[in-house]
Amino acid sequence: MGEENYRNRCYKNYVSRHFVYNHKLSKDEFNFFQKVYKKRYSAFIPKDKNAKIIDIACGSGHFLYFLQTEGYANSYGIDISEEQIKVAKKIGVKNVQRADLFEYLPHHIESFDMVIANDIIEHFKKDEIIIFLDLIYRSLKKNGILLIGTNNAMSLFSASGVFFDFTHEVGFTPNSLAQIMRVCNFNNVRVYGESPIVYNFLSAIRRLLWFIVTSALKTYITIERGTGRGFKKHKYIFEPRMFAIGEKSE
Repeated sequence: MGEENYRNRCYKNYVSRHFVYNHKLSKDEFNFFQKVYKKRYSAFIPKDKNAKIIDIACGSGHFLYFLQTEGYANSYGIDISEEQIKVAKKIGVKNVQRADLFEYLPHHIESFDMVIANDIIEHFKKDEIIIFLDLIYRSLKKNGILLIGTNNAMSLFSASGVFFDFTHEVGFTPNSLAQIMRVCNFNNVRVYGESPIVYNFLSAIRRLLWFIVTSALKTYITIERGTGRGFKKHKYIFEPRMFAIGEKSE
C-alpha cells in the first residue's frame, strides 16, 4: 500500500513538482535535444522510416519529437504521467497517450520494430525489472531492437544521477545493465556512454577535455585494479549516462 501510494503521488505531479525544476520544456529545448539525439542515435534507429517504434515512459516526448522530426510517422509514446503527456502534446508531439506500460504491452505482442526505454528501468525494483524486460521482448517483432538508457553507476559522481529522483529504486553499471538484458534473452547487447556531442566550438572543447579526463580515469582504474593478467575483460564507461542496444533474434 505504501509503495503504491508514493509512486502514484509522485507521478501524478511529476512535471509540476519535479520535472519543471530541471527542464525549461520550451520548443528551443526540444530542438536542442533533437539535434543531439540525431548525432547520437541515428546509427541505431531503423533506416526504414515506416518502422513501428514505441517510446515507453516517453515523458514529455523529447525522443519522440526527434523521431517525428526525422520522419518516423509510425512512432508512438506512452507514459503514466498525465502532466508529461500534456507537455508533449503542447509541444506538438503526436501519437502519445497516458498508459501504464505493464498493462499496455501485453496487448501488443510482436508489434514493434523498436522499443525506446529511456530513464525508466531505474524506477523499478529488481523483480519488476525482469517483468519489464520480458514484456518488451514479447512486444518486439523478430529482429526487433531495444534501446534503453539510464544513469551510469560507474560514473565518478554517480550518486547524483542514481539518487536524482525520489522514485529511483536501483542503479546500473554497464556490466549489470548488459547482464540483465542478456538474462531476459536479448542478444548482441552493446553498451555505450553518452559522451559529449560536438555541435559548436564550446562543445568541441568539452569533448576534448572529456577525452583527457576519461583517459586519466582509465589509468587510475588500471593502477587500482591491475590488468588482471589478461583473465578479465574490462569495459570502462565513465559518462554519467549510458545507453544499451539489444536485439530479439528469435
